[in-house]
Amino acid sequence: MSKRRPYLSYVRNQRGSQIIEYILVFPLIWFLFVFGCDQFSIMYQKQKALAAAYQAGRFASVQPNFGLAQYIAKKQAKKELKKALYYYEQGIELRVGGSWSKGNHLETEVTLTFPLLASGTTYTVAESYYMMIENAEDAEDER
Repeated sequence: MSKRRPYLSYVRNQRGSQIIEYILVFPLIWFLFVFGCDQFSIMYQKQKALAAAYQAGRFASVQPNFGLAQYIAKKQAKKELKKALYYYEQGIELRVGGSWSKGNHLETEVTLTFPLLASGTTYTVAESYYMMIENAEDAEDER
């Protein structure tokens, strides 16, 4: 005569298995969603910072002097950053390697500090763009 094992009938019973699977899988799916939202916001803000650095450098490279180039660069970068998602602060910097003369290079750097969409933590991206100065006043013309 075989012994009766009541616990085996409980294990074979599949009532409630869907809710258990849902409870186990839902946190994983939620984590992937939150991670995806944060990665999207980082990539989007990096792209906007790079676009702002490019626009700033493009307009600054054709200015006749450094002061005007710096003013125009900040103005164009801010105009481009209006398309970015919400951010706490921005930094726009124009650097020149050497003097402001035709053929030298300039670097525009844009930094953005923003909250991540899903987790709310702050994150900072920095993008820079190098460009050649194209329309500087000659030293002889300034005299």
